[in-house]
Amino acid sequence: MAEGGDSNGRDGRGRFASGNPGGPGGPRRRAAELRRAAEQAVAPEHIAAMIRKATRMGLEGDLSAMRFVFDRVCGRAADAPVEAEPLDIAIPRLQTAADCNNAIAVVIDSLCSGAVDRDVAKLLLDAVQARMRAIEMGDMEQRLAEVERTAQALDPPRHGRPRRA
Repeated sequence: MAEGGDSNGRDGRGRFASGNPGGPGGPRRRAAELRRAAEQAVAPEHIAAMIRKATRMGLEGDLSAMRFVFDRVCGRAADAPVEAEPLDIAIPRLQTAADCNNAIAVVIDSLCSGAVDRDVAKLLLDAVQARMRAIEMGDMEQRLAEVERTAQALDPPRHGRPRRA
């Protein structure tokens, strides 16, 4: 324990004393030390030997080894761009919360009937829900403005002084 420290592992100013596992130099420093040790223990020739072994395993039919070698040597393959196709469902124009509710029903029915897959349905539902939140926020702003106008009409300024906050 550091000089001037007490029994809880802190120094005279109340900070963690050096050597206290709860203070600076705890788990993160330890993880960094272990990572450095691993990097020093593995030489480039070890990596080359592991790649050769994975290549041999891949040539023997191990699909995981094949994938590993391809990923490390060639890099991960980029996802092929998907051509957007029009959907066979008709979603109403989203101008009110009721329109959004109808659109959600259409998407769910289309998902259940197999007209759209799960990923497309999730994308559509997320878009409908975002539109619904925007509509609700617009409604809330209108209501708040109306309340403020009503409050101002009921409590006009007195004798040239501003209203109380």
